[in-house]
Amino acid sequence: MKTILTTLNAKYIHTSLALRWLYVANKDSFDLSFKEYTIKEDIEKITEELLSSNCNVLGISVSIWNVAKTKELVTILKERKPELIIILGGPEVSYEPEFFLNDWNIDYVITGEGEFVLGQLLEAIEEGNLDKGIESVSSRKRINRNIAQADINQLIELSSPYELEEDRSSIANRLVYFETSRGCPYQCQYCLSSLEKGVRYFPEDYFQRNLGYLIDNGAKQIKFLDRTFNLNKEHTYSVFDFLIKSYRPNLSCQFEVYADLLDDEMINYLNTNLPEKFFRFEIGIQSTYEPTNIAVRRKQNFPLLVHNVKKLIDAGKIDLHLDLIAELPYETFDRFVKSFNDVFALGAKEVQLGFLKMLRGTNLRRDALRYGYKYDEKAPYEIEYNSDISRQELDRIHDAEHALEKFWNSGRFQLTMNVLFNSYFKGKYFELFDEIGRFYKENNYPHHGYQLEDLFRYLQQFLELKNIDLFETLRADYYNNFSRKPQGFWTDQIEKQKKKQLLYQIGQDKEFLTENDLTRKIVEKQTAIDIVSEDMYLLTVFLVEENVTIRKSIYYRFTDK
Repeated sequence: MKTILTTLNAKYIHTSLALRWLYVANKDSFDLSFKEYTIKEDIEKITEELLSSNCNVLGISVSIWNVAKTKELVTILKERKPELIIILGGPEVSYEPEFFLNDWNIDYVITGEGEFVLGQLLEAIEEGNLDKGIESVSSRKRINRNIAQADINQLIELSSPYELEEDRSSIANRLVYFETSRGCPYQCQYCLSSLEKGVRYFPEDYFQRNLGYLIDNGAKQIKFLDRTFNLNKEHTYSVFDFLIKSYRPNLSCQFEVYADLLDDEMINYLNTNLPEKFFRFEIGIQSTYEPTNIAVRRKQNFPLLVHNVKKLIDAGKIDLHLDLIAELPYETFDRFVKSFNDVFALGAKEVQLGFLKMLRGTNLRRDALRYGYKYDEKAPYEIEYNSDISRQELDRIHDAEHALEKFWNSGRFQLTMNVLFNSYFKGKYFELFDEIGRFYKENNYPHHGYQLEDLFRYLQQFLELKNIDLFETLRADYYNNFSRKPQGFWTDQIEKQKKKQLLYQIGQDKEFLTENDLTRKIVEKQTAIDIVSEDMYLLTVFLVEENVTIRKSIYYRFTDK
């Protein structure tokens, strides 16, 4: 009986650790392989490839981002090969198995961690002995809502899911997911992790051995899947110590950290010992409104969080990614704006403005009527409105989020945005993104398919409308996006042939070249030029020293025209 495990990842660079665990737990007992696709691939092509494998059983990992595409895939597969046995697993199906068994043309649902449950199910299928129920396996005849938890002591006896020969050539080119624990102790009502019981840790020698393998084999990005990485202080130090001792250039590690659990001792340790940009912390703040936090049972000491986050930011060693969630209970539009401004004021490199999803199985979905939620019944279960925030207000927040992503989180407008916040929108961070978002919408500018120059032009037009002159700052931001002289220029002030002529003339000015330590070739080949006034030009010179690009801004005045 041939079995294939598969999933549709969001992007090619993503990998599914779940498939790999299922594979190593069962490969020695069954004819088993795994195959990953992406949600952007053609479903018809995926169908043909899976059918051509002549598999008898197909196991599919389902998450919120791939559920719609997975249903489409399952439907076509069953039409073409009705006898194909299809097993679903993953977070999307684990908490409402009966829905998927009734609504989809599938055979079984595994709820929870399926490493060892899958083997029991495959064995029963092979033997034709399906009358006896298997814990955590549901079928149309029998629903079993028990959420399986794999025994860590059994998992570590398996061959490593991180050392598969199939992955050796792609480790350096894909995001590697890694776990040092499973489970979450917190009860956030909008999160599936709140339904798990307890936290279980992998032994130190196990995670050190596997991390060492990944680092030695060229991994560039390791994302730790631990729900609250720094829950256990001793464990946290153990991982951090190992990574710091194993540091390698061009390697970055990302962790989900509960900022309230940090203390000065650990922060000082990190600020003292970490190489710059080695660690990236994702910190979920979600809301600064206490009634909201109480409603979703999210514990937070915001003054302590502020203290800890600022200490990390001031040291500049760790990139911080701070998360907010719009549409939580009791948070009106105005109160959300305050939460946003409270968080943005901390000065993190990235602020992610997320939107609540009514995930299947969560307590908040169960209590949706209490808070007046209207949401889409289809994944990703987006909110339309609730008792405290209207559809129109949510549209505004979505538009502001688009502006936030393009003009702050992208990192492409750092100089300009900082001037705006320091001089024009002091403390009114959301208000700026809100205004840009509405301007963007009024002018029907695209959210996809634009060029970098377009974004700079849109922002320049917005600033002109506000009577804010930041031409030189915006220009500096534009050129900071390039390591060499760009072919296009966002202002398009000077015709291409005229630019070439001007740079040639400047290249003949020997006094200017000597004074600025330039050569004619550098001016003509490595310099961009923009108009300041009728006879004044601003040059941006791209110099490369020891593989590092250095940009020099130099004014040039034509005295003899």
